[in-house]
Amino acid sequence: PQFVENKRVRGYTFHANDITQRHNTERDLKDYFENTAIGMHWVDASGKITWANPSELKMLGYKEEEYVGQHISKFHLNPEAIEEILFRLGNNELLQNYETVLICKHGSIRHVSVNSSVLWVGDRFMHTRCFTVDITAQKRAARIIRESEEKFKAMASLVPLVIWTTDREGECNF
Repeated sequence: PQFVENKRVRGYTFHANDITQRHNTERDLKDYFENTAIGMHWVDASGKITWANPSELKMLGYKEEEYVGQHISKFHLNPEAIEEILFRLGNNELLQNYETVLICKHGSIRHVSVNSSVLWVGDRFMHTRCFTVDITAQKRAARIIRESEEKFKAMASLVPLVIWTTDREGECNF
């Protein structure tokens, strides 16, 4: 308020900012992170999961209260892998397409590819930014192809005939 000599209010000064755009941006970002098809989670410097989006929870079969707040190592099949991930991220490395295996709620596993970096505030490790892509189907398909090729080679080696294959240029490759 602005006062006159006898302490009566003469007027007021009011300042306001329009935060509509900021509110809309925050709403849109929240929608993006909550509804993307890729699993996402944050892990703090101690290894505790601090946030996970619905896609991450659905991929692994956990409810938020079963996943968030737990140490990330609880969900990794290979303890050395999560130790390496946390070590590398703690040294400010960027992880790209890091393949690892996660344990789902009912004991099944998911092969995943992780891309991650750390949000640093000064020299303080705030949390990771992990994007988790399920590659289980691709791994299964690659294994089936590899097994089929091995069976073909074994069978072809036992047949008392000359069998060969060539590439497009006519070069013998088997």
